[in-house]
Amino acid sequence: MSTSTIDVTALPDAPFGARITGLDPGDISGEDQQRLWQAYRTHHGLLCLSFSKLLTAPELHALTTVFGENEFAPGRVTGFGRKAAEGETELSIEAQVAAIRARGDDPYLAYIGNVNPATGEPTATSSRFFGEWEWHTDMSYIPVPPTFSLLHARQIPPTGGDTGFCSQILAASELPASLRQRIIGLTIKHDSTYTSSGQLRPGMTPPASPIEAAGHIHPILRRVPSTGEEALFLGRRTNSYIPGMTITDSEALLDELWAHATNPRFCYRHRWHTAEVVIWDNRMMLHMRYPMDESEARFMWRTQTRGEAVIPVA
Repeated sequence: MSTSTIDVTALPDAPFGARITGLDPGDISGEDQQRLWQAYRTHHGLLCLSFSKLLTAPELHALTTVFGENEFAPGRVTGFGRKAAEGETELSIEAQVAAIRARGDDPYLAYIGNVNPATGEPTATSSRFFGEWEWHTDMSYIPVPPTFSLLHARQIPPTGGDTGFCSQILAASELPASLRQRIIGLTIKHDSTYTSSGQLRPGMTPPASPIEAAGHIHPILRRVPSTGEEALFLGRRTNSYIPGMTITDSEALLDELWAHATNPRFCYRHRWHTAEVVIWDNRMMLHMRYPMDESEARFMWRTQTRGEAVIPVA
């Protein structure tokens, strides 16, 4: 007889994704873990978990490890979404982690929002934060991107700030045969110059063209080992480039791919609720954020799992 208290229901009016209720974040059993993985596979890589209270950092980390080994938060450690600033002393990863912990911070926890993480009070934030964030996959500009991302809603505005998700498994399954044939074996350079909100990353210089942009090259079509499915892997549109092509030809093919990949029939718009945790597989999903009012507060905790080598579709 099942002892798990988890209840799984498909998201209404969505082509993928499941709502999870009944999970105790302080006591995740082996059966709970199996049911979460089953829901992940059945509902194509997106899980929305409802909780009655905000999670503690240990509870969020425990939930993260259900899906893989915890990875450093982006921007905390050089080499993981952060480039050393000019004149900055180069430290080992161990020394950086020790310094982060010494100041009472968590190297595995990212803070995303326009409030002070310690006090919850509003703080000065770039206007770009409040605008629309482009479609992307997390940290796809590094050689081994994180596999799963988790967002935990701590403060949510009354309107705006929704997150869009778009299944690249569904998009790949409906690729026109001629387009699929054209992209087999091709790669894309995923730009690391700008954040998904359009801000220049610390230590980066705007490139003269996508050809010169910093970033890593990945196959356009990848295999997802956990399900065996094919997925488009586009990263983000800004400064993307298909190596070996002219800029004109690269831009034309990328425009065609992005128009297909973000077709509304592959997408779901998520309206957040406080204390919720949303988990998604970056190998299977694009996501973006809708605009919000500059007078409102939005604050998330984010964790992620260690990635794996990107496997191209032969």
